[in-house]
Amino acid sequence: MPDVIALLETDHREVEDLFSKAEDNTGAAKAQVVAKIATELTLHAEVEESLVYPAMREAGLDDMVDEAEQEHQQMKELVAQLQAADGASSEVDGIVAELKANVVHHVEEEEGEVFPKFRASVDQSTLDGLGERVEAAKARANA
Repeated sequence: MPDVIALLETDHREVEDLFSKAEDNTGAAKAQVVAKIATELTLHAEVEESLVYPAMREAGLDDMVDEAEQEHQQMKELVAQLQAADGASSEVDGIVAELKANVVHHVEEEEGEVFPKFRASVDQSTLDGLGERVEAAKARANA
C-alpha cells in the first residue's frame, strides 16, 4: 500500500503525461485528453482538500495549505473554462497552457517543499492511512 505522498506524486506524473498528450493531439483526440485532464485534476483537488489538507493543517502546515488552496481555486476556474470551451478549438490551447503552467508550479511546491515537511511532521502510519483513504475515495469517484 503506497503512502499518500506516493499516490499524489503518481497523480502528478499522470497529469503531466496527459498535458503532453494534449499538446501532441488535435481535434477529437485532443478534446478527449483535455476532458480527462479536467476530470483528473478535479478528483485530485477534491481528495487533497477533503483528506490531505486537513491532516497537513493538523501537522502545523497551515500557511502552505492556504497557498495550495488558493492555487486549487485558480485551477478550478481554468478547468471550468476548459469545460465550457469547445474541446477541439484553438481557444483550448491557451487555457491548457495556462493550466499546465499553474499545475507545474503547484507540483513543484508540493513535491519540493510541502510533501517533505509533511513527511517530517507525521509518522508513516499516518501517511499510509491517508493513502488508503485517498485510494478508497478515488475508487468511489471512478465507480
